[in-house]
Amino acid sequence: MPSRKTSFIPLIRPVVGKEELEEVKEVLDSGWLAQGPKVKEFERKLEGFLGAKHVVATSSCTTALSLAIDALDLRRGTAVVVPDFTFPATANVVVRAGGEPLLADVDLDTFGIKPTEVLKARGKDVSAVIPVHPFGHPFEVDEVYENAGKLGAEVIEDAATAFLTRYKGRRVGSRGRAVCFSFHPRKLLTSAEGGCLATDDDEVYEWALAMRSHGQVRRKGKAAFVMNGLNYRMSDVHAAIGIAQLRKVRAIVARRRKQAKIYNELIADSGLDLRPPEEKGWAFHTYQSYVVLLGRAFPLRDRCVGVLRKRFGIETQVGTYSLSAQDAFRSTRKLSGLPGSGRAYGRSLTLPMYHSLSESQQAYVVDSLRRLSRA
Repeated sequence: MPSRKTSFIPLIRPVVGKEELEEVKEVLDSGWLAQGPKVKEFERKLEGFLGAKHVVATSSCTTALSLAIDALDLRRGTAVVVPDFTFPATANVVVRAGGEPLLADVDLDTFGIKPTEVLKARGKDVSAVIPVHPFGHPFEVDEVYENAGKLGAEVIEDAATAFLTRYKGRRVGSRGRAVCFSFHPRKLLTSAEGGCLATDDDEVYEWALAMRSHGQVRRKGKAAFVMNGLNYRMSDVHAAIGIAQLRKVRAIVARRRKQAKIYNELIADSGLDLRPPEEKGWAFHTYQSYVVLLGRAFPLRDRCVGVLRKRFGIETQVGTYSLSAQDAFRSTRKLSGLPGSGRAYGRSLTLPMYHSLSESQQAYVVDSLRRLSRA
């Protein structure tokens, strides 16, 4: 393996170029920049890619999650089960909607919510569960839905990192009353900023369309405001970028899966004390992020991040956050002691992965980890 320091290796580099510029130019030339025909085109194309009945484009995955809470008419003051190991947006939307998050533990094999944790919420007036598809790998969909059903709770899927991810052969977003995606620049498909809500429920779809745009509907050709909505709209500029990205996304996923295989082989050959991400037999992992668990041979995770950047020129990052370790959620109720989430937060590390990352650069990353573990 190479041991010489190479040029700086970032965590991520979006795959954007001429195609996106051409699509955006078309929008700028049209004079229509806000939500319009490009958003509609993007939504129809997303329905095809996901196999979804309906898609509502939004300004972010966070606003898509908020729309889902409104569209499902969750009762204020009720509890919502969310994994403790997730980005804060998953729980923030619950708090902002007047609900109470209940923090659940995750499985260290997949980083997804443990289905058994959902049942621990019995007797706590639960109106919904918001499980997260972590890093491009699906959570255990059937088990989570079954256990949520035993509580009489709705399921809102946080699929921010799961575009084209598959569970038991079917694409995430092809089923479900509320499945929310992100098109942030770190994602496999980006619209610079943006997201969407996918649903197979006609009523949820119509509600979300209105709530996305100030509660507005069209009646006899005129605007009518039938509910108290906000502006969660995506612009045609962002949709244009997304349309160009859709022409590349299958190749991007194929490249990520190839890079994941290379990382897996390099790590296995190195004998490093770390656990690479797992792909269950029932899953199709798209590797939006390649997240490893550091063993005892490594320094604390934050020190690893600092040394890898300063000494080796490699950008890495925590997998994601333990909500219970953040000031905003320290008093939030927990369904268990959260041992899996605690370990995942303390020892997870996201390695660089992007389309132009070379095999020699991947080898350098793994060799740098080997040298760090011996320091």
